[in-house]
Amino acid sequence: MKKKKIVLAMTALLMLGGTAVYAAAPQIKGTIQNFKYVLNGKAWSHSGKPILVNGQYYLPVSTVKEATKTNITIDKAKGTVHIGEKLKETPILNEQVKYYDAALTRDDAYTGDFKEVILTKGSLPSVYLFPQGQYQTLVLDICAIEKDATVVIKNKDTKEELKSLFVSQDITEQIEINITGMKQVEVEVKGKAVVYPSSHYK
Repeated sequence: MKKKKIVLAMTALLMLGGTAVYAAAPQIKGTIQNFKYVLNGKAWSHSGKPILVNGQYYLPVSTVKEATKTNITIDKAKGTVHIGEKLKETPILNEQVKYYDAALTRDDAYTGDFKEVILTKGSLPSVYLFPQGQYQTLVLDICAIEKDATVVIKNKDTKEELKSLFVSQDITEQIEINITGMKQVEVEVKGKAVVYPSSHYK
């Protein structure tokens, strides 16, 4: 097995076993390990390589995130590693949102208890969300209007369909989906619907 000596700062590695490691300045010597990954009993490939440091194996954060679908973010300024869902909910409107045949409206025919909502209005409208890999979960509150609708949620980066859901007219559905590592999410609506600002990331 080929091994490669390296020197690294331990700012983006996780110890096998789940311990989060952060070091702002010290550098240590490690050896890259050319191991093969097995995920849920099946061969799995990832560019991140395990590293052996003083008898302990470490994995890159990106590898752990993709394999476990657990969000991990590093705050260098505070010297902290955040693992999993965030305790504080972040409304989707607090982050970047783009629209195709959809828009924000303050029409009280649609807003209900809210000041404004997202209204889809075209033949195949989409709402583009930009979590930028900072969150683990998207919670979407949506209601079909005028007739039933189908909501399709996609990872815009890979074009993978994450979830497809039938939404009955005038019934608010709450859709919860794992978006670990995703930078852009597309919410495609086959029909007319309202997305409420209570929708959030965590």
